Amino acid sequence: MRLPPDIGLPSDIWEHLPLGAALERVAEYAELSEIYSGDGHTLLSAENRRAAHESGLRLTVHGPWEDLEPAATSERRRRQAVATHRRHLEAAAEIGAVRYVAHPDFDERARRRDPRRLAALERTLEDLAGLQAELGVPVVVENMPGSGTSHFNAPGDLDLGALGFVLDTGHAAITGVLHDFLFAPQARLQHVHLHDNRGPADADDPHGTLGTGVVDARLVLAAARAAQATVILELLDERSVRDSIAHLRARGLIPGD
Repeated sequence: MRLPPDIGLPSDIWEHLPLGAALERVAEYAELSEIYSGDGHTLLSAENRRAAHESGLRLTVHGPWEDLEPAATSERRRRQAVATHRRHLEAAAEIGAVRYVAHPDFDERARRRDPRRLAALERTLEDLAGLQAELGVPVVVENMPGSGTSHFNAPGDLDLGALGFVLDTGHAAITGVLHDFLFAPQARLQHVHLHDNRGPADADDPHGTLGTGVVDARLVLAAARAAQATVILELLDERSVRDSIAHLRARGLIPGD
């Protein structure tokens, strides 16, 4: 059960394994993998960077997001977020990553848009654009789930400037804006996190198997392929991988063996 070259899997499906072993599992299904640069798979580890090199896979990197405050009104905390991304972007550049995913601000408690926080987030995006130019790794910014939880929930919420856009289909479905992102994106689509859910009823973001919810994989893959975007099936376990590949095959979206 193999995926075509433009569709890959995250290494953290096998987060319990060392990164080298996790990438070997990915290679059973795909030529592309996304490494979450945190916990046991952090690319700040020389051993993990070596494993990524030796995997032979095409790689994208998901930057860390926990405890980062890219929209902090405290300039010190905002700069700390940028400095953390710099370290992980340098590691991504070293392994030849083709994308680096960054989260904007996020708070589970819905809030009104805050001009001060928005201005801080925009400064962070400018800093990330500078790192993108310096290090040569395209940086893509991910939409967040829910309304009012971030300054980037829907198309047009945020001017990404020189940065690209990663469409998280599950987040967009929860917010009720997936079709808006697909047909009026207002940002350069470069990368996709593809997974399923039941829309606003699944606010806990279950990262479900394709075909079990409201996300239309046909529309998503058509948009991704038109934009020549990379796609990661952002699933949680190997059974979901197998079932999602079967779903894509049954709909004629990927070739069979």
